[in-house]
Amino acid sequence: MWTNKVLKDPVHDEVLVEDPWVWRLINTAAVQRLRRIHQLGTSYLTFHGAEHSRFTHSLGAYETMRRVLLHLEQECGWPGDERDRKLALAAALLHDVGHGPFSHTFESVYDVHHEQWTRRILLEDPELRGLLDEVDETFAVDLVGLLQKQSDSVIQQLITSQLDVDRMDYLLRDALHTGVSYGRFELARLVRSMTLADGQVVLKEQAVHTVEQYILARYFMYTQVYLHPVTIGSDVLVGQILRRAGELWAQGAGLEMPEPLAALFVDSGRVSVAAYLEMDESTLLYAFRRWTKCDDPVLADLARRFVNRRLFAAVTRPEPDSAAWAALRTAARALGFHPDYYVCGRSSAIAAYVYRGEGIPILKTDGSISELSRESRIVRSLIPDTEYRLFLPKEMLEGEGPVVERVRSLVYGHKA
Repeated sequence: MWTNKVLKDPVHDEVLVEDPWVWRLINTAAVQRLRRIHQLGTSYLTFHGAEHSRFTHSLGAYETMRRVLLHLEQECGWPGDERDRKLALAAALLHDVGHGPFSHTFESVYDVHHEQWTRRILLEDPELRGLLDEVDETFAVDLVGLLQKQSDSVIQQLITSQLDVDRMDYLLRDALHTGVSYGRFELARLVRSMTLADGQVVLKEQAVHTVEQYILARYFMYTQVYLHPVTIGSDVLVGQILRRAGELWAQGAGLEMPEPLAALFVDSGRVSVAAYLEMDESTLLYAFRRWTKCDDPVLADLARRFVNRRLFAAVTRPEPDSAAWAALRTAARALGFHPDYYVCGRSSAIAAYVYRGEGIPILKTDGSISELSRESRIVRSLIPDTEYRLFLPKEMLEGEGPVVERVRSLVYGHKA
């Protein structure tokens, strides 16, 4: 006999599972794998508390969706049926199932995208697909369509929009585990302010200050946490390790390589779902530890830097021109560093509020529908921006001698 499952949660206090079908989804191998992938990638090297996983966030997104659906049903009569409810809960729970180890850095190296892998896993993993097919034969395809933004339904808004359950959970969860306060907002009040009008989810006008709090939380989490220079630098280091390992593997250098990772080096487009699901961060960390003792001095040094947290220095500055890049590469080589792997730059986009075509609708007291940026001067003031950083070994900036002084002049812009 089924009894509801109640899971303790540091953000929502409790995660309530009322449906045995959802409980079976949670306990699939594909979802359990998310326990072994950090929610914030390498951010645990910056914020020591950021050890939470994509699994905990997936449960949090599910719980947020459950509470939103309950509120909408009580507030204005949720228009969907039981199938729609399952679709919404499954979308929240499974939206991140395709993430790889160290997520976005992993994707940039292997040209794989978690959205593509989420689609494949939902459609091709026998265990997960079997459960989805228990609802009906088109359920899995409809679920994929939702996650790929192929619908304009209420459920689509709740899972992929400016105001979705994914963001609502990860902002609060990431703020909690990184120990910062500016990522917090009043989730319960935000949910209570939701209603339905003209076939879409809208916020009541009196909630403008609450949603301002939510938008500012996202803005500051990007500027202070997600784009922290130490985190970006550690991501860069992971990318350089994987690129060097791939180069050596292609050369037939006899590098020790975990089998699932080797498959990606050979042809990322032909990797099976089963092989992809064998990859998590323990796979990469094991490889990194082994590579600290490999014969290639570049890969061994890069791996040791990551394992022992000797990260690159990060310098915020304008992007160097071609002459400055050439000079930096020459200096790196003179100091014994391979310029392809030890001098690199990264532009980071600072998210603000996107309102053209996908803004947050506000239901005014006279019954008309406006858009958040028209109702909030604070939101209008947030402008997207980019920030460029240069990454290189600290030894190139902190040593002595004319070459190091030349590097400092190139990086910081003062005369040698």
